[in-house]
Amino acid sequence: MVHRTLKDWTQIMPFPEATDLQHRIASSLAMMTAWNAALSGQFMLSEVISVLARQAGAANIAVYRADARKAWPIASAVSPHATRTPETSSGFLFQFIKETRPDDIFPGAIFRLSELRDDPAFQSSPAHQEWSQRNSVYEVSMIILEATDNKTDVIEVLFEGEYIGHPDLPSQIVTQALANAWELRSPGLMTSLIQNYGRGRAADISSDDEAILGANNPCGLSRAEQRVCTLLFDGMKARDIADALGLSVPTVRSHLRNIYGKTETSGQVELIAVINARSKETT
Repeated sequence: MVHRTLKDWTQIMPFPEATDLQHRIASSLAMMTAWNAALSGQFMLSEVISVLARQAGAANIAVYRADARKAWPIASAVSPHATRTPETSSGFLFQFIKETRPDDIFPGAIFRLSELRDDPAFQSSPAHQEWSQRNSVYEVSMIILEATDNKTDVIEVLFEGEYIGHPDLPSQIVTQALANAWELRSPGLMTSLIQNYGRGRAADISSDDEAILGANNPCGLSRAEQRVCTLLFDGMKARDIADALGLSVPTVRSHLRNIYGKTETSGQVELIAVINARSKETT
């Protein structure tokens, strides 16, 4: 996948007499252009969210996938002029949202730490223990990019000072556009980023465990799906897999659809290519 050099168009004045609102609109459109390009593999996602951090005045932005077990880092960045190291997320804040506001989780939704703190249940949560110790944090905004039964993709934006927006350009307009573009991302891109994240940084788990078929199961495959995926990787067709596992062909095909969805691959060819690529990286 070819990566182009990112140009920060968001700082360009659209025309000399542009008002603050017009400049903000132009910057948002430029950001969405870069965001869409990153989701098609043209730009590095970490570079794009670094520009987003500067545009929003954020200290840190982390993009991650939350499932039933943990938060899997996709990308993280700070403002281009910051000296701090980009942070990943523990996922505790999202877990609290999932437990207390499941019906409010949908693409484009925004949750704010300051509002969650007003919930009495927050005081006994791991999220409270984490964020009450960070005195430098003024606000945290959670943006939902995608939500399914198995996983949720999230942007966590950390502010060390007050965010000053514009009343005529609500944040929800931008977050909904980010979520809409996320839905149209290139197949397999997020799985690849999750697997490759942490290269050059200290990893929390071994490389072998990050593989699609590794012990850590980063894509959240069920045991049946893992068995089907293994046999598919070994070159077996759907009917052969059905015979080997004592399943019907429609059941195997249902497992395959789930596998392709969870690994964000378009089919057998791309799935095998992603598994092979990761295997070469860990040998």
